[in-house]
Amino acid sequence: MTAAHRGDEVTIDRISLRVTGMDPLEAKALARAVAQRLAPALALAPGEASIPRLHVEVAARRGERPDELAARAVARLAPLINRASAAEAGR
Repeated sequence: MTAAHRGDEVTIDRISLRVTGMDPLEAKALARAVAQRLAPALALAPGEASIPRLHVEVAARRGERPDELAARAVARLAPLINRASAAEAGR
């Protein structure tokens, strides 16, 4: 993943989610919810940060909606991306 921050713009070139136990429509809703929530949750350092891979497992709770699962996934992902961005900016 490459994350770039210039002014008020955040660009993330690729995020892959491996989703099990959801039908395709639910998985698509989850992916969309993660994408919509992730950018506002980031506090990136200026410039680009290349993050080859992050691995986060977030298991769905019984009856949990995709937007609720997305919120928990973003809560786990955003701090990792922010730390990687800050570390890269410090180089």
